[in-house]
Amino acid sequence: MPEYTREELDSMRIALEGESAWDRMKRKSKEEPLVPAGVALTCFALVAATVGVKTGNRAYANNMFRLRVAAQGFTVFAMVGGSLWYTHKENQAKAAAAAEAIQDQQK
Repeated sequence: MPEYTREELDSMRIALEGESAWDRMKRKSKEEPLVPAGVALTCFALVAATVGVKTGNRAYANNMFRLRVAAQGFTVFAMVGGSLWYTHKENQAKAAAAAEAIQDQQK
């Protein structure tokens, strides 16, 4: 019987049982932990900018709008970087499995 990694067992469970929205959000947060941090920072900056506009503090509001733009850029960078990293990890795992299969065939 082949040995499966934790990730392979999780992906098989998801394929058989389906996945709830909450489970998917937890899984994606574990795969790319910087994205939720960027989303939270973006939300904070937007709420803070709204407070700055409501109170009439223009300098604070402008700084928070700039922070919001920077946080959105960070979030997009984290999404793209995490996706590239995850794809790289998958390709390495496939290459290792292929190399192991070739070694098994040669024996």
